[in-house]
Order: sequence, then structure tokens, then C-alpha cells
Amino acid sequence: MQSRRRFGLKRRSAFRRALPIIGAAAIVMAIGAAGYFYLVPHVVAGTTVEATSATLEIRGPALLDAIDKVVVTARIQGFLKTIEVDKNDLVTKGQLLATIDAEDFESQLAGARADAAASEQAVVEVRASLESLTALAEKAKIEYDRKRALVPSGAASQADLTTTETAFKQANAERARAAATIERLAAQNASAEANVRLLEVRLGYAMMRSPLNGIVVSKDRSVGDLLTPGIKLMEIVDPNTLILTARFDESVLDVIRPGQRVAAHFTSDATRPLKGTVFRLRRQVDEETREFKADIKLDEPPAMWALNGRASVVVYATTRTIVLSENLISRRRGRVGVWKLEDGRATWVPISLGYTALTSIQVVSGLVAGDVVLVPRHRYEWEPINVHQQQTATREPIPQ
Repeated sequence: MQSRRRFGLKRRSAFRRALPIIGAAAIVMAIGAAGYFYLVPHVVAGTTVEATSATLEIRGPALLDAIDKVVVTARIQGFLKTIEVDKNDLVTKGQLLATIDAEDFESQLAGARADAAASEQAVVEVRASLESLTALAEKAKIEYDRKRALVPSGAASQADLTTTETAFKQANAERARAAATIERLAAQNASAEANVRLLEVRLGYAMMRSPLNGIVVSKDRSVGDLLTPGIKLMEIVDPNTLILTARFDESVLDVIRPGQRVAAHFTSDATRPLKGTVFRLRRQVDEETREFKADIKLDEPPAMWALNGRASVVVYATTRTIVLSENLISRRRGRVGVWKLEDGRATWVPISLGYTALTSIQVVSGLVAGDVVLVPRHRYEWEPINVHQQQTATREPIPQ
């Protein structure tokens, strides 16, 4: 028993004597490892950052819309008499869509036409009377001139001259009154004819016709419904003018241009991409979302479509910017960054990313032209680096 105790004491004593040696060896190994990682340069491949022409993939949500679409509304009040088309029917410009019961307008038009005819007849009668009065006035003038020539010789008395003069003036007055009556009746006749044309136009409004070629996408009323001006009856869309109205952040307002290629995927058929081009930009930014809209014209419409159908679009916009391959980007503490060569050592710097460019990603901030970016594998803060092969970011091809 005592021998065992003496053996245990000797073991602990030997361990205490060896502990400083073990600690010193550990320190030497740690210093050696630190020296290896922070003093001995490591040869790695690096990529020199340069602004290059890259094709960014700018993505955004979109809704299906149309350039040529119209809401058919009533222009007069009345009960809907007939509807000649239904939803999804193809219509042509000028085709009859519906009719409104317009018996009141027909009665008013008949009365207006009668008034116009009566006023026109009155003008004819007064004009005939004017011709008769003109002849009498001319006869009275001849008689007056003859009497006035006979007075100096005594062949006609002053009383005869006065009588013929009065008759002459009276004939002229009646002729002038008839001419004024003709002008008044002609004005009344013009007003009556204008009223006839107005009622004819309003009666024509009872025949509701299509203003364009297209498809009936909605019908909101039935026969017998009371229509008033401005009430929607149906909506017609020209399928040849279908567009996608997409939304993008205002930061790419100077990058997206009309004519750029676009790929679109509808929610109803996400597996079938459709091609198109940027048609136009809307020069207004939403005050709350800070987004602007762009109209996308498709090369061909989807086989089955509906207005306001959802889609996602990708605009391929070529611009000069800094792009990096995805394998050069890493994350630390929830932030995105890269290992950059600074004064011969590896330094991790945060960056801000933009849009993808096929196999690369746009770098918005954090790097400038001339920086050297290292592959993130086995990188340590302030690790000494020798770059043995320096590559340059290449230009991405433009999708067709």
C-alpha cells in the first residue's frame, strides 16, 4: 500500500516537472503556426477588378396590359334592348355590339323633322310673296318718276305726285319687311334642321358599335338593364397590342433602354419563356415604392392570356460596370464581401451587390478598378499573399 502511494507521488511530481516543457512546446507550435499563416506568403490566384461591358439581368414583376383597349359605355340613357356579342367573341371595327331602346328619341326626331319641313315651307311662301312685292315696288317707282316729270309742265298736280310717292314708299317698306321675314324664317329653319341632325346623332348612339378590332374580354350588363351615360357595358382589347407593364427600381432608370431584349415567364405557364423587347419607359417614379414602369412588347402573345395576368420579366441590359464571378464572393457575420489583396495581405472587405450577369454578379460598391480579389478558400485576415496568376474579369455574352 505504501509503495503504491510512493509511486503515485512520483508520477505527479514528474508531471509537474514536464508541464512547463509541454507549455513551452505548445507556445512554440502556436508561434510556428502563426508564423506560417501570417509571416510566410502563400501563393494564390487572383483576379484584377476592372469595369467591363456586362449584360445585367434586371428582373421585375409585370402585369399583362394592352395599348389598344376600350371600355364601351352608353352615351344616352335607356334600357338595354339587345346584346349582339358575348365574352371572348372576336369583333371588328364598326360591328354592332348592342342596342338601346330609343322610342322617345324616334318620336322626338319625327317631330323635329316635321318642324323643319314646316319652317322650310314658310320660307318658300315668303320668298314668293317677296317677288310679288318687288314687282309692285318697281311699278310704283316707275309711276312716281313719271308723275315727277309731269309736274313742272302742269300735266300732273302736286297732289298726284304726293299720292304716287306714298305708294312707292309703302311698296318698298313691304318689300323690306318681307326680306326680314325671310331671314328670320331661314334662321328658324336652320335651327330646326340642326335639331334634326342632333336627334339623328343621339338616335345613332342607341346603336352601340365597336371602335376597334379585338376581343370582348368582359361584359357587365344584361338585356333590360338601365344604362346611363358613362356606365360600362363591356371591354374590348386588341390582342395584337398586348404588352407587359413591368416595375423596376429607379436605380436602373439610366440602364434600361427601348429595344433591349427581354425574357418573360407568366405565372400561368412558368415553364415556357416568351421573348420580347422593351417598348417604352414611363417617365414617372412612384413616390412610395420608388419604382418606375416599362412597357414590354412580346414577340408573340401567350396562347392563353387574360388582362392583368402576372408575369416576371428579365431585361438584358448591357452597361459598363464591375462584375465578379460567384466563386469569389463569400459571407462573414451575415454580410457579403470578398477577400481583397492590400499591401500583400488578404483583407476581407464588405461589398454591395447589384444584378446578376449570367455567371457573374454586379458589384455596386466596395471595389474599384484595379483591386485584386482572391479566392475565398482558406483565407485568413492579414494573411500574406503572393499572386502568381492574375486574371481579369471577362465580358459576358449577350443573350439572344
